[in-house]
Amino acid sequence: MGARADRNGVVIVWLGFALLMAGGCGADTADGPPIGLTRTPGATTSTTVTTVPAVSIPVPVPPPTTPIPVPPVPLPVTTTTTVFVPFALEPGEAGPAVEQLQHLMAEAGFFRDAIDGVFGERTAAAVIAVHKALDAPRTASWSAEDWGLLDSYPGPALPERADQPDRIEVDLTRQLLFRVEGGAVVDTIPISSGNGELYVSSSGRLVRARTPRGSFGFYKHYEGWRISYLGGLYRPWYFSGGYAIHGSASVPPYPASHGCIRVPNWEADYLAGALWIGLPVHVWD
Repeated sequence: MGARADRNGVVIVWLGFALLMAGGCGADTADGPPIGLTRTPGATTSTTVTTVPAVSIPVPVPPPTTPIPVPPVPLPVTTTTTVFVPFALEPGEAGPAVEQLQHLMAEAGFFRDAIDGVFGERTAAAVIAVHKALDAPRTASWSAEDWGLLDSYPGPALPERADQPDRIEVDLTRQLLFRVEGGAVVDTIPISSGNGELYVSSSGRLVRARTPRGSFGFYKHYEGWRISYLGGLYRPWYFSGGYAIHGSASVPPYPASHGCIRVPNWEADYLAGALWIGLPVHVWD
């Protein structure tokens, strides 16, 4: 009986506390409407959502900037320099070095043939002429030192003849013929003159093979070959008696003729178009 009374008392207290809590959570004031959920009998529960208008906040835009140009990176420049290294050359060789030699000799008036890069007979004859002009050994071999000597060659020292701007000068010491045009040396040609030996003339007399010295002029010319008792003269130009400047197949780098002035046959072909009757000729040692 006492225990049941206690349990009943606890239940009554708990119920009172629940009612008190229900009244406290259901209203803020005695007369005000309820806040939060509104329930209508017989209706479903609904939720009222208040929409807050969106506020657009402008984002600051930075002013446009002018791009700074990036300087172009220069490309590497490759420069190719061709350095010519002088070296020796021999007859029979061929290539760019021979071609270069031919160019230099042509510019200096020693070479009058095709620039073909082949060290043939005509190139060799021109090399000998260069060596004669330089007072060097009269060989057809081209040394490494010859490049510089030819490049600095000032030309021959010839007698002054202001009244004869066009003429032929023959230097018997150097065994060279110089063709002068307009007062300047334009051609230097190797020759072979009288060797000074004795021989029997056409009249049977014993004479010395000597080339006449002095000042002359061309007085007669033959095309083709002129045959004499001493041999053939190719396209001769006579300047004194029976003495002539003529082409020959044999023009060594030393005096070897009977008195005429020999030049290579291809040089005689060239001179045929460059000489004329009356052109002054001067022969000296």
